[in-house]
Parts: sequence; structure tokens; C-alpha cells
Amino acid sequence: MKKWLLIMAIFTFGFFSLHPKHSSAQSGQSTLQQVKNYKIYYSAPTDRILKKLSSYDLVVIEPQLYTKEQIQYLQQNGTIVLGYISVMETPTWNKQRLELLADSDYFKRSGARVHYEQWDSYLMDIASVHYHKVLMDEMERQVNAKGMNGVFFDTVGNIDNEHLENNAAIYKKQLDGLLAFLDKSDRKFPNLLMVQNWGMETIQHTHKYMDGFMWEGFDYNEVSTDEWAQNQISKLKKIQQMGKTQIMTVSTKLERKSKNYAEKFNFLHYHDKKSYDVF
Repeated sequence: MKKWLLIMAIFTFGFFSLHPKHSSAQSGQSTLQQVKNYKIYYSAPTDRILKKLSSYDLVVIEPQLYTKEQIQYLQQNGTIVLGYISVMETPTWNKQRLELLADSDYFKRSGARVHYEQWDSYLMDIASVHYHKVLMDEMERQVNAKGMNGVFFDTVGNIDNEHLENNAAIYKKQLDGLLAFLDKSDRKFPNLLMVQNWGMETIQHTHKYMDGFMWEGFDYNEVSTDEWAQNQISKLKKIQQMGKTQIMTVSTKLERKSKNYAEKFNFLHYHDKKSYDVF
């Protein structure tokens, strides 16, 4: 580790130069629109991993696995750090959150909680005001208090997947709940960048809060000819052209073609050859 005074001086300069309210005011662009590369990594860090992560413009990490000092180390050369928060699901490994949840925070279908066996997680009721407090408490402890630059909202797409075609009234209630949560978060943490993962219909309503939107599964052979994907690209281009929300794409196949195709629309692309847990 470098000397603390040097780290803190660089960190302080880096934070204010990276913050959207400072950089965008001068350049006319949001911070994420200036990012050239990024990495998603959800495993625990080692010294070697921290050094590798610090070579990227932006990283998305699991905040519970990092200390404040490790975050500062990543930021000293200008790396933007986003902390992962699962919004519409609560995984059973997240013991801290589980202890704070009320029964009414879980979304229930026919009186039973909705469990995702693959991830060992539960679908949540984002319309619950108490659940908003639980999520914001997690954001404070794991993201804001550790000095991260922003938050990566995962599983937001569950609103579309679970409710859009099943029940219009429930979909509206969940969407309204999400918007209320984002509004509270934006007011409580005005300095945090916000990035949404998936939720193609939801982003049409939430983009005013989002500095970024991530599209996982942006593989050339699947999106280049698919009519649905082409419609989504058109919608996302319009959102990006508004100037606030950077569209971020992730591929796992055909790296060169997928990257070139994403760059055709000025989308920020990332290719993962293995998984988010392996470097």
C-alpha cells in the first residue's frame, strides 16, 4: 500500500473529478459516457486482483467483500467503483439483509413466497416502504460508507419478467414502487452514480435516474438479426442520446463481432470469456 496521505490526496481529487455533477457540468457528458472499458467481478479480492481491477476505467463489484481501504486503492488511479445491490431479489447468502426483512417485504403469489431455486433467492415486493428502508440501509453501509462512486442495481428486470404480461395492476404497483425507491435513493445519495441491469420496459420509466443501463447477453449472433432486439436497440439509442444514460453491453460469444456491433451504436461494451467470478 502507498502512504496514506498520498492515497487520500489522490482519492479526494479523483472522486470530485469523476463525480457526474462535476465532470458533466464542464464537459456536457456524464461520467459513464467517458468510460472506455469496464469489468464485472463478484469474487473476493486479492492483491493481484485489486491491481488488475485498478487498470479498468470502471468496475462492478460485490461490496460486502471489500473494505473501504481497498475501494480507495482502486480509485487512486481514477477507477470508478460500483457496488452490486440486488433489488428485486434477496439471495439467502445476504444474511445482513435477511435479518432486517419483514414478511411483508417478500412478494407472494397465492400466499406463498416466490423462490428461485437456481439462485436460492426470493422475489421481493418493491412496493413495500419498509423494503425501501432495508435497501437504502444496505446502500449506506455497503456502498456509500465505503466511498464507492455508485451502485449497480441488479434484478430490476424481474419486474418485466414476472409482472408485465401476467397482471397489469401488479406491474403498475411494482413499477410505481421502484420509481418511489429510486426517487428516495436519488435524494438520499445524490452523489452516487446509478446503473440498472436489464428491465427493457422498466428503463423507459427509470432512465431519468440512471447514469447507465446494462444489457447482458448482447451477443452478435443473437441481437443483430432479432426483431425484438432491434426494437430495443432503437429505444435505448434514444435514451442514450438524451445525454444522461450510458448504454452498457455484455457479451459471452463472438467477442470481436459483438464489440464492433455495440460500438456501432456508441454502446460501452464488455466481453466476459469465463464468468464474473474468474479473472
